[in-house]
Amino acid sequence: MASAGFLLLTLAVLNSIGSVKSIAFVKIHCKTQNIGQYEQESRLDCVIHYSGEVKDPEIMVVTWSREGVEEPILKYENGKLTSLPGYSFAEPSWNNKNVNVSLLIHKTAVKDEGVYICFVTTNSGYKLNQTRLNVTAKYGVPTIQPQPQNIDLNTDGSLTCKSTGYPKGRLSWFDKDNKPWLDQPEVEVLKTENGLFTLSSTLKIQRGSAFSQYTCKVFNARGDEEAEKSFISVGSSQSHAESFYHLAAFVKIHCKTQNVGQYEQESRLDCVIHHAEDLKVPEIVAIIWSREGVEEPVLKYENGKLTSLPGYSFAEPSWNNKNVNVSLLIHKTAVKDEGDYTCYVFTNSGFNTNQTRLSVTGLGQDTKDAKDSNMILATKIVAPVLVVGSLIVGLLVLLLYKRQSWREYH
Repeated sequence: MASAGFLLLTLAVLNSIGSVKSIAFVKIHCKTQNIGQYEQESRLDCVIHYSGEVKDPEIMVVTWSREGVEEPILKYENGKLTSLPGYSFAEPSWNNKNVNVSLLIHKTAVKDEGVYICFVTTNSGYKLNQTRLNVTAKYGVPTIQPQPQNIDLNTDGSLTCKSTGYPKGRLSWFDKDNKPWLDQPEVEVLKTENGLFTLSSTLKIQRGSAFSQYTCKVFNARGDEEAEKSFISVGSSQSHAESFYHLAAFVKIHCKTQNVGQYEQESRLDCVIHHAEDLKVPEIVAIIWSREGVEEPVLKYENGKLTSLPGYSFAEPSWNNKNVNVSLLIHKTAVKDEGDYTCYVFTNSGFNTNQTRLSVTGLGQDTKDAKDSNMILATKIVAPVLVVGSLIVGLLVLLLYKRQSWREYH
């Protein structure tokens, strides 16, 4: 090992020329084991201790080396400090009177794992000590890829679960009752370019399976669970109902029950989303505002695209899919705008609906007569309800495939 050879040669030279005194006058105390988090700072603590007989001690040389690396990763000598990129003294204003010679690794990588040697020469002696760094990278929430994409209870297929971290962990499958799968599939391990491990496990599913939910959990090298992801297989009205009911528990919509709008003025229908407190990074996937008697939605947001009928918009001018205020704005209220409105909200953690009513005031007699005619006409429209209903069912099914796991709140 080149770095160790360099240190031994240095010690031999120092002894031969008598440039240092006995090592009994200086000690280095280092923490034996260190845990570093991937892509975070890591600190290897080493502190010099002088004997009580030493007066006015001064550090002449400090060398930090790592097993397997030819040149020192940090070196202080003759007042000059040099280091490889990403390494420095942990003390920002370190000088040769400072006994804290701890090493700082600025952005820990898997390659930084190993044994480090700290060698110190002072005007009263020399000493070396070693310490070890173990690197960990928390496994992320698994991804589950169904094959085929529209797999259901009546289809043969498979689910592939993947998660990446370090050191090597394991994946395990569980059923809807949180019981481990009896015949666990083999876990494939792929080492990435940055040294992390990508774990992959494929569970085969046969048509007619009695299970509608499959959960993949990832465990670290110590055997502790770090994350999990669930997949809900749809195929029966019962499984739809159970899944939708569970999803609705994570998102609520609070709407003002009654709203009064002035004729030819702006009207606002207030609705605000409330997410469960333990949800992480909630995000709105789709919003639909519909009015009784109108075939198409008056406003729809889906897949980042917002469309609306003329004269309608979100009440928040700069609305985005993180904004919980989904209130509807009617720009120039007309008699035909009076009626019941339904707001449908789909998020990455669930869905829900709520209803509100708009009553229009400030009308003349002629306008009131027109209003009565419109109300009679509206009672004859049945097809619009079917169209909007079909759209909602389609989005609910889509949500089951594309949503993030609602179980991440555990």
